[in-house]
Formats: sequence, structure tokens, C-alpha cells
Amino acid sequence: MKIRLLAVGRIAPFLREAQEHYIRKIRNLELIEVKKGKSVEEEGKRLEEKIKGFLVILDERGKELTSREFSGLLLRNSYITFVVGGADGISENLKKRGNFILSLSKLTLQHDIARLVLLEQIYRGLEIIRGSPYHRD
Repeated sequence: MKIRLLAVGRIAPFLREAQEHYIRKIRNLELIEVKKGKSVEEEGKRLEEKIKGFLVILDERGKELTSREFSGLLLRNSYITFVVGGADGISENLKKRGNFILSLSKLTLQHDIARLVLLEQIYRGLEIIRGSPYHRD
């Protein structure tokens, strides 16, 4: 299984250590940060160039999953790309291209925080698949 995380901009310096913690734990994760654009459309074009496999777009209006359901999403896709937009969200064209729109919460999360929550859930999902005791129901 290969996992690609596309994100707009660099993560805030005070969150970088937490991001690196999860990246070290997750095998086969590729993080690609694209430069912020003047518009979400410009950012969307930059992101589209990097998409491979099953495309999951993060958006607070997407579908919420349990951690077990999320692990099933990982298991069903041998190559999966997650997209976390910038401060202004994700272009409508990119959302239309997505195979799945995922909400991490009904709350609106700052994009750097959403990236960390996603990384933890990817790790958790992989641990569920492995059968480790990390996740407790």
C-alpha cells in the first residue's frame, strides 16, 4: 500500500515535530507540499499534477468515518492520495475529481491541524489493519 499526502504550503514550525513523528511511524507515506497560490484554483492545478491512485479530498462537508471504517478505506486501495487544501480550502474542480470527500470533523479545522489529525488517523488505520493494540474500541 502506498499513501501520498498532498498539502498546500508548509506546516507551521511549531507543529513540524508532531508531523515528523507520524511520518516516521507510517511506512510508504509520501508527503508533498505544493506552493501556496493566489487562488484555490491555482493551488488545485498544482495539486492535480501530483495525484496518483484513489483520491480522497478533505472537506468539512464530506463524509465522516469511524476509525475502523477509515482503515477499510486504506485497505481497499493499494495507492491512495489524500489532499489537504490551504487556508481557503480546495477548488471545486479538484473536489469533483475526488473519489471520496472525507470530513475529519463537523468542526472547521485549521489546515495544519487537519493535516496532523489525518496523519494520526492514517497511522491508527494501519495499526487496525495490523491488528495492533494501538486502537481500542
